[in-house]
Amino acid sequence: MRITKLLLIGFLFINSLLLAQEPNKVFTVFPELPNPGEEIIITYNSENTVLKNAKTIIGLLYTYDNFEWIVSDISLKKESENIWKTQVRLEDKAALIACVFKTDKLTDNGGGIPYVWMLDKVPGSYFAWGLLRNKTLEDERPSIVSDSSFIDDSVSLFWVNNEMKYHPTSRDEIFYEGLKLMKASKEGNHTARIKKEIQYILGLQLNNSQQYKLQRTLGLLSQQEEKTFIDSIQNVLLEKYPKGVLARDNGILSLFKESDPDKKIKAYKDFEQSFPQENFKDVYTETEALYYDKAYKSVAYTYIINKNDYSFIFDNLSKVPFSMLLDYSWHLVTIPYDRETQSVDSLKVFADKIVSALERRETIIPKAYKNQLSPNQWKEEFLNFVDTEYLTYIKILEKTKSYKECKVFLEKIKPNLEYKNSDFNYLYTKQLLRDNKKEEAINYIKDCLKVNNVTPEMLEILRKNHEGGENDEGSFSNYMTTLKSNSQVVKDQYNKVISELINKPIEGFKLESMQGGKVELKKQKGKIVVIDMWATWCAPCKKAMPGMQMAVTKYATDNAVQFYFLDTQEYAKNYREKVKAFIAEKGYTFNVLFDEKNPETGKLDNTYSKYSKAFQFSGIPQKMIIDAKGNLRWRSTGYMGSPSELADEISIIIEYLKTEK
Repeated sequence: MRITKLLLIGFLFINSLLLAQEPNKVFTVFPELPNPGEEIIITYNSENTVLKNAKTIIGLLYTYDNFEWIVSDISLKKESENIWKTQVRLEDKAALIACVFKTDKLTDNGGGIPYVWMLDKVPGSYFAWGLLRNKTLEDERPSIVSDSSFIDDSVSLFWVNNEMKYHPTSRDEIFYEGLKLMKASKEGNHTARIKKEIQYILGLQLNNSQQYKLQRTLGLLSQQEEKTFIDSIQNVLLEKYPKGVLARDNGILSLFKESDPDKKIKAYKDFEQSFPQENFKDVYTETEALYYDKAYKSVAYTYIINKNDYSFIFDNLSKVPFSMLLDYSWHLVTIPYDRETQSVDSLKVFADKIVSALERRETIIPKAYKNQLSPNQWKEEFLNFVDTEYLTYIKILEKTKSYKECKVFLEKIKPNLEYKNSDFNYLYTKQLLRDNKKEEAINYIKDCLKVNNVTPEMLEILRKNHEGGENDEGSFSNYMTTLKSNSQVVKDQYNKVISELINKPIEGFKLESMQGGKVELKKQKGKIVVIDMWATWCAPCKKAMPGMQMAVTKYATDNAVQFYFLDTQEYAKNYREKVKAFIAEKGYTFNVLFDEKNPETGKLDNTYSKYSKAFQFSGIPQKMIIDAKGNLRWRSTGYMGSPSELADEISIIIEYLKTEK
């Protein structure tokens, strides 16, 4: 009965595939029986799909070629109403192709029956059709099909068996997947069958992919009960392939675990000599995914920390893992830039080299994404990884007056950060003004204002351009209110901030002020008190200060509102001098208070610690607003990145509390 059911399922799926390949359907290929390496024409009829009447459609072509997936971008040309075509050359060993069609917002993958064309005379074709729609083997394929197209493991196994029937040599390539499906779909103990297959495969001359599949097949066995067998197979693998995949995995683990700095450096040199990267481009193991980048990072920073040697980093930028390039940019450029611990000129030396190396990776898909993303998809993903690192680089270029390069990188990250990032918005505005595009710059500021993401400098540019003139502040204020009045973003922000109101008693403090004397919280009753907890080492705290200055300026003449900037968690001996120098350098008009020593820990965080325990928060910057009755009414952790949004948040609460009776 089970065999009859399986045959019926197989017949139905063969029939569905044939239907999918009938002419005049949504997805067709010409010629209908193509051969690998030939030119084909793909036709997509969007009439009855979610992409009907789309103005532009792009495609992704997934090819199962020589037992691996290759992802390509395809451009479609509109031939007539809802009829789109493209011509592509098939890969030399293409066994199956699958297409996904997209606009900028919608995707059509075929739903229950994917847009697939089998080249059934080619090894891998039947297997690929079963693999593409199987959840158990989801790590072995691109994730492109709908849930409605998934099939049971038993049905996928049916396609594996068909593959073996029509292409017996495929056994050497699909043994792992077949055994995994067998174990998942059939009851009983499969140990003997798995061990027999392992011994057969071990007798072959294996490439990297086959070696790794054999390692994974060992994972299908009970690791405890079959330990002796597993150890023996691994020993044979190491003897037969001393420079192979398992030996390399062991080398990665050994390198990761080594704690002695000198031994770690030597171990890395030996590892690179034994296992050159170019020999393993075709395999990406779990061990490599989990430990290689971490091991490499440890080696790189061992050179810096223990030897004050940066040559290892800069001599190996062409072969360093992509994640490490991002790490270098973050730790060697962005962090010191944000914390102002190095000169801009010295940072530019590092940044020039690292960013140049990053740019070269825009067209090199890392192994982790190789069979999942097309070149264009990788470019989008790449930009998501690098946009904020490029933004730091733009800031450095701006300060070093490298305006030509500044413009290039602004255009690179514009698709990601336009309107969304206040630092980008300001730098882009400055670039427009440098290009003598004043009207475009003013309109850009207005658009940024509608999403409440502008800097004080942008507002100053807008104020000077306003018809009311430089001294007509009241008129400019009304002008800004008008610009924001129809903004849903601003309305949503108001509702969100009001929804965060609380009403809790708060313990007082008596702290020394940078201006001299002491400030006692209980003596501020009758006033609305805004407290901003920060530290000189805290980059987000300092990034938030332009927005806080906007709020301070707005209420500078309002005696019912008081701002205090509570400097906490400092550890430098001369921190007070640093605070004074920083506030003076930036020109902030802040009333700074210094936190007291915590009697329990000895750290300078007594007030912070008291409040963090009382209100269950952690981290700075920390904003707190206390009403005229002395109760905590609003609190916020961190900084979201928009000075104007932060200033409005503070203003929303203050104005609301003023209306309370």
